[in-house]
Amino acid sequence: MKRLLVIFCILIFSLVTFSATRHTYVDQSVLSDGKFVKIQVKETGVYAITYEELKDWGLRPEEVRILGYGGNMLSENFTLPKWDDLPSIAFYMHKGTDNVFNRGDYILFYARGSIGWTFVGGRWRHTRNPYSDYGYYFLSDSAGEQRLMTIADELADEGTYDVNWATECLLHEVEKVNLLDKSGAQGGGREFYGESMQLENNTLSFTFDTHNVRTDQNIICFADVAVSASGDTANKSMISLQLGGSKQSVAIPYINVADFYTKAECDSILLNTKAKSTGKQEVKLQFSSPTDAAVGYLNYIEMLVPIDLIMRGNEMAFNSTVYSLKQENVRFTMAGVSSNTQVWRVTNGVDVERMPIKKLSNEKITWVDSNAQAEMYVAVNVDATEWKKPVCLGVVKNQNLHALRNKDYVIICPEEFREQAIRLAKKHEEVDHLTWAVVTDEEVYNEFSSGTPDVSAYRWLMKMLYDRANNNPVEQPKNLLLMGNASYDNRNLLGINSGVSRLLVYEAKNSTLETKAYGTDDYCGFLTDNAGVDSRGRFNENRAKMNIGVGRLPLRTLEQATQVVDKICTYMDDRVLGKWKTQICFMADDGDKGIHVQTADIGAEKLRKKNLNFVVNKIYLDAYTQEVNASGERYPLAKNQFDNMLNNGVLFWNYSGHGGYNNITNEMFMSTNDIRNMSNTNQGFWFLATCSFSHYDGGIPSAGEEAVLNPYGGAIGVLSACRTVYATQNEILNTNLCDTLFGHKDAFSYHMTLGEAVSSAKNMPNLYGDTNKMPYVLLADPALRLNYPTDYEIRTTSDLDTLRALTVHTIQGYVADATGDTATWFNGPMDITIWDKMQQMITNDNDEPNEDAKKRLKFNDYPNVLFSGVTTIVDGKFEFTFMVPKDIRYNYGNGRIAYYAYDQETRGEGVGHYEDFVVGGSSTVEIIDTVGPELEIYLNHPLFADGDKTYEFPHFFANIYDENGINTVGSGIGHDLMMVIDEDPAMTYVLNDYFQAENNSYQRGRVSYKMPEMAEGAHRMTFRAWDMFNNSSTAALNFHVVKGMAPTLYQVVAYPNPVSASGVLHFQIDYDQPHEVIMTEIRVYNLSGQLIKEFAQTGANGIQWDLSQMNILAGMYIYQVKIKTLNSEFVSKTGKIIISK
Repeated sequence: MKRLLVIFCILIFSLVTFSATRHTYVDQSVLSDGKFVKIQVKETGVYAITYEELKDWGLRPEEVRILGYGGNMLSENFTLPKWDDLPSIAFYMHKGTDNVFNRGDYILFYARGSIGWTFVGGRWRHTRNPYSDYGYYFLSDSAGEQRLMTIADELADEGTYDVNWATECLLHEVEKVNLLDKSGAQGGGREFYGESMQLENNTLSFTFDTHNVRTDQNIICFADVAVSASGDTANKSMISLQLGGSKQSVAIPYINVADFYTKAECDSILLNTKAKSTGKQEVKLQFSSPTDAAVGYLNYIEMLVPIDLIMRGNEMAFNSTVYSLKQENVRFTMAGVSSNTQVWRVTNGVDVERMPIKKLSNEKITWVDSNAQAEMYVAVNVDATEWKKPVCLGVVKNQNLHALRNKDYVIICPEEFREQAIRLAKKHEEVDHLTWAVVTDEEVYNEFSSGTPDVSAYRWLMKMLYDRANNNPVEQPKNLLLMGNASYDNRNLLGINSGVSRLLVYEAKNSTLETKAYGTDDYCGFLTDNAGVDSRGRFNENRAKMNIGVGRLPLRTLEQATQVVDKICTYMDDRVLGKWKTQICFMADDGDKGIHVQTADIGAEKLRKKNLNFVVNKIYLDAYTQEVNASGERYPLAKNQFDNMLNNGVLFWNYSGHGGYNNITNEMFMSTNDIRNMSNTNQGFWFLATCSFSHYDGGIPSAGEEAVLNPYGGAIGVLSACRTVYATQNEILNTNLCDTLFGHKDAFSYHMTLGEAVSSAKNMPNLYGDTNKMPYVLLADPALRLNYPTDYEIRTTSDLDTLRALTVHTIQGYVADATGDTATWFNGPMDITIWDKMQQMITNDNDEPNEDAKKRLKFNDYPNVLFSGVTTIVDGKFEFTFMVPKDIRYNYGNGRIAYYAYDQETRGEGVGHYEDFVVGGSSTVEIIDTVGPELEIYLNHPLFADGDKTYEFPHFFANIYDENGINTVGSGIGHDLMMVIDEDPAMTYVLNDYFQAENNSYQRGRVSYKMPEMAEGAHRMTFRAWDMFNNSSTAALNFHVVKGMAPTLYQVVAYPNPVSASGVLHFQIDYDQPHEVIMTEIRVYNLSGQLIKEFAQTGANGIQWDLSQMNILAGMYIYQVKIKTLNSEFVSKTGKIIISK
């Protein structure tokens, strides 16, 4: 709907008592005690509340106070003063003839809506609050000060500058479309445009309802416009602004067809002309363009109208300017007044004062005010009967955020999520010993933005805590978590986020260029006074430094909040130990002349060299064979390697390349649907140097959000961009992040939380002023630390000879404590991986068809595993034996060993590496072996038989034995552990990396591999394995794929059975589909069929029933166990248990 608004001019300016730290804060909010009623106003102006209304709202009318400062947008420049808490505002109390405030009386007060005006550059300009369409105030009858309006000090009128005119500020603005995405789904930036113009409909006409216009003064008309047109940049669209007989035009060039990121070009038109009419003003916008594909858009029109000071209606707003540079004071004369006309100075909206008027003849008044600055006034006939009325929102609970100090961790959330936020905060208190505060967004608005939604209120809360620490790092806040979904449409103008629990998000001013129309939560972490403020007082977020870590969990529902907090708490419990915690994966997209490989490898090598105890896995797509079929380009080997790596678990996944809000890579390596279906138990932290993967403020859930929200898998956190970003700057952020996450100084001292690591990476000097870093948003709990295995170091004591092909070696070592001595209490399993020499690999430049133009890049890696197995550490020491395969690279060079172990009792972990040994050459001892390995293969479960059915994501297992060991090196042509499906070369998989030797054995081991999605129907697979002497064996298996097939429930064991009525009964469930999300339900009945107990959980492991928690009689009972996947029906088994006394 069109709106033609007459806006009362407001100067966004307020006062506060300064201290040496610029800002001061009360220790107790006015809201901490007393009764408060919250009210809402739509527009700026004078509002009335009657005596009767105050009484109906539960207040003592004669004691009423009004607190707050309304709905203008808070300044983003924190060097400017700001009202702290809720100031009491001055208001007028109309008492009637009896001079007692009682029935029939009312109060009048000046309230500010969501549009404010500032005097900048010699004229008035408006600012719309992008976070709220309303202003808010609070009423009380006991808290704060009752400020009845007083008369301002009278100024001398000698030598004053006489004026009888002022300026009226008018605005036309309609908000219908965000130009970054006209559909509204994936928009960005804070601007919304209104009416459009094309060649067929090229004129917009507006009438501004003005009165008593001065024709001897200039009207200023300002139009903000944009044009969306792509083509030859020599083409230009013209938009002209016409007022009366005056016209001003602007030429806006077309967008280059090669520019995919600019959605519109913006400009403005300023028309400064004498008024031709004393009444209504007719304004036209006309559009012309060389092609009919161009579309012009109007953002808004401001009109500054010089008017005679002649009273109109019950209230009339007007403003002054600096009329003369010679006189200090100005004497105003106003006509058309009544005996009850007052003039209020309302410049800062709180310290409203009545001007000391003098009455002249002929219904005129005069007053004198300072000429030092432009002022805002409203003339009011206080005995009128028609007034704007506020909306009563009800009683507000007492609160006192101003009492907070010394908090490490703050969570802001909607009220709906408070319980879950407290649960998460308490977990951090338990694990990390953090001090914390959980506050709701409404509570923050109430104390820091007059109850009006404004993202700067979040920042002011954190700044209060930061300032109170007085530069003491111990007392400063460390991390802020925003628990709630974000939307670029903070006011939900387009209705794309209805019914979703949201928190506000800072959106950039640009709304037409993808690289700059971003949302960012970093804004809430700029806590110094001058953060992002230049010498001219302008705020620029990309020049600000973060003082805390800031993250967001993009939760839409209470169910999501519960699930994600469960997920984070489980991660913090650090229950699943294993070598996955040493695994880091760097992935690079193909194409673009290898820039993504370069970006990934710089980060990978820097991290590897500083962190030799970790295993850096490199999946660079351009180093793999690309296959092209009807579905397009694909990298099946790389994808399956990556899928299995994620499924087994990685501590950190780093991706560089192309992406979007719903996938990465042109080959669709990972889509939102893939992420939703993930069930990886060991979730890692993901960093994706790609575009829009975390477009978290759009109307469609992005891939980054889905990864965090997946309750059964995905990621524990994601750092990625919400808009288009550039590869060159991505490389800098990537390298910085690897430094802050893994740049330990002491042995194993990885102290940074995710939030601190990200903020430190962005704050580095090499990213100062960089816009590209701003769209990168942390979708994670910023107080979370990665589960680094950081307790002990594993050291090698053996003085290894050269590892020659077909030689047997024994390696010894120990687990060292902090002093370097043997940790004799350490007992548990240890994973060992031994690699052949580092090799120089080369990419293929698959996307370049011209062989001569290919740009192949070299990088270093350890592609060949000599041995992967497990041994046992006893009393802090270990020993294991292995045979070197025949298929090594026979040149000489240093190999590499990586260790991971954990103590079974204390759960302490140890990691280590060893590279001071040589691999190369062959054995001089001749051994004769002509028999291949023994093989046993199956899908999903050992009971799987040839020809059985399976679901579409089967898991392959192969048990392998050979007295001289199994060859998994991969450097001998054709001597790989290899699976072939349906004799299809495109479905051939090398499984060397998925072999794990049995504990203390190099002769026996198992392949475990999650297969890609299989088509429905019959299939046949063959599997071949080689021993160290390159003897091979082959096994085959037929299977039938049934999509959505329910899991097979092989067996349920309840133990101990019998069980004591005060004991704990455990359920061991044996089923297939090991990597699917399993929903389990258990019901227990007595022999009469009465339900005694039922419980359910996600997963089928660790299920137990504590019988002591209920009074149950001894006897025999029947249990029923049911399991299902997310996409299947339930299957069940029943059994009997005996409960004894």
